[in-house]
Amino acid sequence: MTASTETTMTSTDVMSSERLVLRSADPSDFEPLYQVVFSDEQVMKQAFYDRPMSREQASEFFRDEFDFCGSGKRLGVLCLKDGTIIGFSGLLACTVLGEPDDFEIGFVLGRSFWGKGYATEIGKAQVRFGFEQAGCSRLLGVVREDNAASKRALSKSGLSFHSTVETTDRGVREVYCVLKTEWAFSNRR
Repeated sequence: MTASTETTMTSTDVMSSERLVLRSADPSDFEPLYQVVFSDEQVMKQAFYDRPMSREQASEFFRDEFDFCGSGKRLGVLCLKDGTIIGFSGLLACTVLGEPDDFEIGFVLGRSFWGKGYATEIGKAQVRFGFEQAGCSRLLGVVREDNAASKRALSKSGLSFHSTVETTDRGVREVYCVLKTEWAFSNRR
């Protein structure tokens, strides 16, 4: 984070980058997220399922998985420029490698926001936040095998390919990871 972005943060903001801020969700965020992410078949295919979520499924996911008060679950993602919701992101407990202390960085962006460098930008911010503020010792990225753009974003964020796993809820996924010690060494100032 730069000093200039830190001064623009509010009490609901969790982390920021040059163009983006991750903040706690508000119930009014559901409709924009539904339009931009949950109802889009291509977005949902890359993120979770091979189909868009119904309004009911999306509402349940939003209610159960989003952070409304700093609890550490998924967060709404905003463009700093105008406040437009572009998707969601956050650190989540992740046991795909069998370790209870692992956390997954994640980013799900609306299709019109793909290819603009937002995933890499928010990925780097999450890695920094995970190691410097959340006390994580290892961070993972879990991605579809055919999602080349997200794999590039994870690599640019400092994660390296680790293995391929079969998950019960998301199917076959590639796992990328970075240890805090590796990240600290490569980010010495």
